[in-house]
Amino acid sequence: MNLRTDWVFKLISLLTAMTLYVYVQSERNPTIQRSFNVAITPVNVTEGLDYDLDAPTLAITVSGQKSVLEGLKETDIRALADMHRLNPEVYTPQAIPLQLQLPNLPAQSVKGLAFDPPTPSVRVQIYQPATKTLPVTALYPKEPPVGFRYGNPEIQPGRVRLMGRAEKIKRVTHLVVNALPSGAGAKVDGEFTVQARDSEDRPVEGILLEPNAVRVVVPLQEEPPSKIVLVSADVSEPPSYPYTITEVRVEPSQLKLLGRPERLTNLSTISTEPISAKAFTQNQTVTVRLNTPPDIGLRDDEDKPITSVKVTFIIKKLASSEEPRTAKPNTEEGGASKSSPPNRPAGAP
Repeated sequence: MNLRTDWVFKLISLLTAMTLYVYVQSERNPTIQRSFNVAITPVNVTEGLDYDLDAPTLAITVSGQKSVLEGLKETDIRALADMHRLNPEVYTPQAIPLQLQLPNLPAQSVKGLAFDPPTPSVRVQIYQPATKTLPVTALYPKEPPVGFRYGNPEIQPGRVRLMGRAEKIKRVTHLVVNALPSGAGAKVDGEFTVQARDSEDRPVEGILLEPNAVRVVVPLQEEPPSKIVLVSADVSEPPSYPYTITEVRVEPSQLKLLGRPERLTNLSTISTEPISAKAFTQNQTVTVRLNTPPDIGLRDDEDKPITSVKVTFIIKKLASSEEPRTAKPNTEEGGASKSSPPNRPAGAP
């Protein structure tokens, strides 16, 4: 009887001790719940894959000991979406599981945590890629060092292939590279990243470029002596009476001459080839070649070679009481003209 009584008391004592221990522990380190909004991170993404997640974050509730969860932050929890689980040929939304990681917590502490939902997932929409090929334009400093000029740029390769979502590819109108010289007074020579831009010159993101960089070489050439001169329209025959020229406009009205200094000193104008205005009875605009000396180079205001200009004649019909007169050059436009007064027909008043 004594043995039985002692055994019962001992069992009661043990249960009481265990109860007190659990109670004390729960009071000192109770189990709590916390809610987090965790960013979803895609991993193992195939290059060029265009996709959208149905949600950028995961709402999750974590249960565990207070001492573990008290200092836990959203950035301590990682929700990884393994993109290798997707079928790249399926263009309807696909669900893939998310892997939860807490790299800053000991493994033993992580085992004591419970997550709700226990097996989170995310739906992914894959978009069928579109392609097109565009030429590349090099953007480089407009003002070269004093005494030099930039030559024609060389771009290798000159065309780049674009891959991506159809609506994004459609927005791209041109490809550019910002080609900068390696230093002051140096030519442009190097590998530069290609940028896709829309019609308003804004970058278009989320597009794969093949290749994504090109080599650009812009030679730096010594600038020969130059001089700015006016362009003179050489009118060989005036209009027939009663028509006369009242104004001559030349576009461009002035050009840059390149040549030896002693040769440039003797030139103040460049004339056009002879223009016959004999048949003109109303305003006329004609394109005429320039009378360019063989040892002189001509450039327009964009520093491009030029061989011809546009000449506009303002024609007036004379009244019977008016005398024909020689047209005066339009000084506002800077152009000049050569003409003779028209011959009056016999018997004209």
